[in-house]
Amino acid sequence: MSFKLDCLNTILINPFPYLHPPPQLPFEVLGLHTVSASSPRSAAPVTNNTTSQSFHPDHPGLNPSHGKYIVYRQTARDGANRRRPQTSIGTGYDLSNSVFSPDGRNFQVEYATKAVENGGTAVGIRCKDGIVLALEKIVTSKLLKKDANKRIATVDRNMGVVHSGLVPDGRHFVSRARDEASSWRGTYKAPIPAAALANRMGAYVQAYTLYNSVRPFGITAIVGGYDAETEVDVDGAVGSGPTMGSGGKTPGAKEGGPYLYMIEPSGLYWGYYGAATGKGRQAAKAELEKLNLDPSKGEVIGLEEGVKEAARIIYAAHEDSKDKEFELEMTWVSAVNGPTKGRHEEVPKELREEAERLAKKALEGEDDMEE
Repeated sequence: MSFKLDCLNTILINPFPYLHPPPQLPFEVLGLHTVSASSPRSAAPVTNNTTSQSFHPDHPGLNPSHGKYIVYRQTARDGANRRRPQTSIGTGYDLSNSVFSPDGRNFQVEYATKAVENGGTAVGIRCKDGIVLALEKIVTSKLLKKDANKRIATVDRNMGVVHSGLVPDGRHFVSRARDEASSWRGTYKAPIPAAALANRMGAYVQAYTLYNSVRPFGITAIVGGYDAETEVDVDGAVGSGPTMGSGGKTPGAKEGGPYLYMIEPSGLYWGYYGAATGKGRQAAKAELEKLNLDPSKGEVIGLEEGVKEAARIIYAAHEDSKDKEFELEMTWVSAVNGPTKGRHEEVPKELREEAERLAKKALEGEDDMEE
């Protein structure tokens, strides 16, 4: 018997006169392939066109140059004596995002996460009176126009998005988010809440992990906004029904304030007090954890202080790639009685430059202490 074995454990076996593979080697049938005398055995459909080895055990009566070949894949047995395919990590299971590996992993989503890890560091901070978004935009060429190709976008009047990873994917994400915000405003005559936008965009991103005709988004997006204060809806006419809520005898509970969410390539999203993604995410997260952003643990930093902290964190995270130039993008959004009047805007140039100066000074101080 003559057969060919490649690195994916795919085997071509001439089944004549033996109709089955040797009993000491468990296989599963993949298909049937015919090889003519003029067609070399190497033309058989061995997966991935990888380097192969030929094996010729002592089985007389077989002609390895032509004939009908059955394609088998070698299998192994698990602890329950069940046969399972022998594969290396990702082998055969990373060709489609609609397939899980035997250990429950989706390799296409993991590869998308790797694309995010190669992007610039992005940070979002939830302050007591607003949201700050910041991004380290790596300058890939000195010929690029300054401040062009921005990575932070306005989705609605009160909402902004910063993304790290593949820029075209981020543009499509922003375009879809704007459509969702427009649809919400057309239906409810009000800006979309941050939670509703995160929910809709999380579902949209997750849909790209379900079908093999598309690929996952190669970005992680941070969504931040300031929701307007509104009364909690409660049924009932004035003077009757409940004593609290819209339509009741007394005003209802108020909702609103700053909210921050991060949406991952898998479609998973969470609410955060501080979020970071991109190449320097670990260093950025370590710095964010030093800040008091949880209202239940004391006084939360204000918006202007959040701008300075965001700049410091971006510069600290850039230390690992300090040989590369970068531009600092920063935006913020506050309540209607705050500095932005409830709108998502770029941080004023004077405040941004001051924040950058303080960030550079802090880094120089750390370098002096190390020396």
